[in-house]
Amino acid sequence: MKKSLEKVLSVSLASLFLLAGTGFAQLDLNVPPDICLEDDERVAVLLVGSYHMSNPGLDRFNLKADDVLAEKRQKEISDLVERLADFKATKVAVEAPWGHEPTLERWQKYIAGEIELRKSESEQVGFRLAKKMGHQKIYPVDVRMMLDDKELGPVIAANPEFQKKMGEMDKFGGQAMEQMGKWLSEGTISYMLYQMNRPEMLKLAHTPYVGYFLPMVKDENYAGADYVTVWYQRNLRIFANLTRISEKGDRIFVIYGQGHIPIIKQLVESSPDYCTVDPLPFLKEK
Repeated sequence: MKKSLEKVLSVSLASLFLLAGTGFAQLDLNVPPDICLEDDERVAVLLVGSYHMSNPGLDRFNLKADDVLAEKRQKEISDLVERLADFKATKVAVEAPWGHEPTLERWQKYIAGEIELRKSESEQVGFRLAKKMGHQKIYPVDVRMMLDDKELGPVIAANPEFQKKMGEMDKFGGQAMEQMGKWLSEGTISYMLYQMNRPEMLKLAHTPYVGYFLPMVKDENYAGADYVTVWYQRNLRIFANLTRISEKGDRIFVIYGQGHIPIIKQLVESSPDYCTVDPLPFLKEK
């Protein structure tokens, strides 16, 4: 079945390009830009990469954040949500497992005024924005997949250069956490998110996967690439869930861990049915 499908796809693509070279059909090369245009009919997606406000400690590099429930931080989040409301989101997607009943139950209790928000960015930003926009639903779109590095150990152990690379990566990650901690301690949450969502910071967030892990290969053991494959697979599934909730005319706000944003952004912008909205104007304090 797999070979048959591959054959059909290769024949179909070959036929398409042959026809494009003749007078029988013309391939439309007018590809719309990644960024949404005025009156764009594509689904508009505003992606905001965040630090984990609740300090779950689940990542390789973890920022120790202060208490978002403190009065100062609560005021900052309120101001942030006011600006994000200008996006006019029709749906809000958060980093919780697809169809996660506890998340959906907490959402219902929150809009009913029965509970206070927890510290996570999903609730502090996502829930607040959805409630402000008058939404009746929240959309958990995550797929939990653990990055298994057991195959990497022997590959790294057998190569001094890879060991050096791991040391460099740990140093890189430590410096990144130090810089982010400084942004947060000296500024507001909006300032922190603005810095984290600059294009150069998103590129740096993707560096550990393609710059450090990916080249780790020994003979036929592509341990580094396989490790990164799982990360891509998770984000592909997250985007697949975004397509499941999308309807024509939607404007979807997505709040997620910063490390996910580079891949999700690429997927959104590669789809003919979606476009992205620059988050920086919404994160910049006036």
